[in-house]
Amino acid sequence: MSGPVGSLPEFGWGFIDGMNWINSEGGGVNGKKITWYLEDFRYNPTVEVANFNKHLAQHSKDEFLMATGYITGGLKPLITKVNKEEKIPWLDGSYSTEIFGADGGPSKYPYYYSLGATYGDQIKILMKWIKENHKGSGKARVGLVYSPTGWGRDGIPEGKAYAKKIGLDIVSEIEYPYTATTATTECMSLRKAKVKYVIYHGYSGAGSYTAIFFKTAKKVLKDVQLMGTHYTTGRFPILVVQEAYNGYVGVACRPFMDAVPRAATPMDNPMVKLVHDFAKKHRPKEYNAKLMSGGINDMFLYSEGLTYALLIQKALTDADNAGDLSREGVKKALDNMVWDFKGTFDGKTFSYKSHTIPMMRMFKAHVKMVEVKGKKVPTGKVVPITDWINTDEVKW
Repeated sequence: MSGPVGSLPEFGWGFIDGMNWINSEGGGVNGKKITWYLEDFRYNPTVEVANFNKHLAQHSKDEFLMATGYITGGLKPLITKVNKEEKIPWLDGSYSTEIFGADGGPSKYPYYYSLGATYGDQIKILMKWIKENHKGSGKARVGLVYSPTGWGRDGIPEGKAYAKKIGLDIVSEIEYPYTATTATTECMSLRKAKVKYVIYHGYSGAGSYTAIFFKTAKKVLKDVQLMGTHYTTGRFPILVVQEAYNGYVGVACRPFMDAVPRAATPMDNPMVKLVHDFAKKHRPKEYNAKLMSGGINDMFLYSEGLTYALLIQKALTDADNAGDLSREGVKKALDNMVWDFKGTFDGKTFSYKSHTIPMMRMFKAHVKMVEVKGKKVPTGKVVPITDWINTDEVKW
């Protein structure tokens, strides 16, 4: 709600609205209300750990049944506390390959659950798409551009190993910083390496550094396919990258939620329609606000907060139906969950057995600049180019 991502409060709004709805109109947990708390951890792992410890001190194990977080940095210092001492189910927005991938997962971290597919699997799916769609003679030449952070480096080793396995050439690796004010050196290096595909990973699509990189790449790198992972596949890049985002191909763990303008958003996906209807009802002022004026700038962010609330209700209700509304009962409910998540994946279900929501899809951006009141503004959306992919079922 504040700190480095304080300009993106939609996460918190979606969670608040979802939990309030569950307790008022949504039926609670078979009629029982959930006592819940929202703590602003300011995108700071130390604050997240302190918040969690505060609630452990205030509530007994019989009362405190689930916890949530949002970054890998918070998961790591809490590994022993959550998984061995407290044994409390923890839902997280981290897609960490280290924690949720083959070397981690339920056998190593039995009480951690991710809300998406790992970055390793996301990058591998991008590599798989390159292999299947590459035209021309010779191996596809791929460049990796990633942030000098734990997030940016996450999934890179797995992606490189898979590229080698399927016959792609990784010809350039570049760490591009969040503080960048130019990307000319990086793009010239990629051109010198004769890359045909660039995978951009570990960045927010809302960041100025993303706009700088994409706009420079479009000028310097001719006929190169720009690609990316979950957080650069969506609405914000349409707004900040604008026409340089046109043609981008990326992977995302959720359906596309928010076209520009918002009224052009396809509503054929049940979850997309649910989220928009929810925001219209509970935050009409923010939903209808002009861009960058304190409202909901990206419905995806709002939907992620709502996702936490709906998943919490589902897990607690399943545990209650089994007659075991306890930490272990909630864990069993999550481990046994097979759900379509209210139609999020167009009717496809996922199993939580891997402690990830293992669903993802490939998308392509369509962006066009139009003149409105004498000013050029972007319009567009991100369109699916594959069906939903369940990574638990992919034969790598």
